[in-house]
Amino acid sequence: MDNIQIKNEIQDSNDNTVRIVFSVTFSDGTFIGDGAIVITRAEWLDMTGLQKLGKVAKQVSDNMLSTIK
Repeated sequence: MDNIQIKNEIQDSNDNTVRIVFSVTFSDGTFIGDGAIVITRAEWLDMTGLQKLGKVAKQVSDNMLSTIK
């Protein structure tokens, strides 16, 4: 992953979650324009921007790029 950008953080007060909307560009030019992960509001409040990027990178790596489970 060459570039990860957090595009928006949308709070849902009904279930105390936050949707982190992101985009990712890979070294070969492949692009994910609008990905999203959902975390708890409590987790979101405790995270720095760098930690949020790390969380997104881990989710993309673990769930979207892994083809062997």
